[in-house]
Amino acid sequence: MLADDLSDYLFARSTGHIGSLMTLLNRSCQRAVRTGAERLDQELMDRVKNDEASEAARLELQAALEKKRLTSRPRPRSRRPA
Repeated sequence: MLADDLSDYLFARSTGHIGSLMTLLNRSCQRAVRTGAERLDQELMDRVKNDEASEAARLELQAALEKKRLTSRPRPRSRRPA
């Protein structure tokens, strides 16, 4: 669910670092349990602070993703003639 729907968002929030991603997901899960949200979504995760390095780089990455200069999604493979 998260990887399909929120991959660019998660990439921007974590700046591509697995430790930052795990921190964000862990804190988001804790908030979901405390608030009774029962699911992770962008609205809930927007209210969760991540580590400082990721938060500092987030705006620049988010702008590039919105302008389609970057993406977290894999590129389709080109078919080569046999």
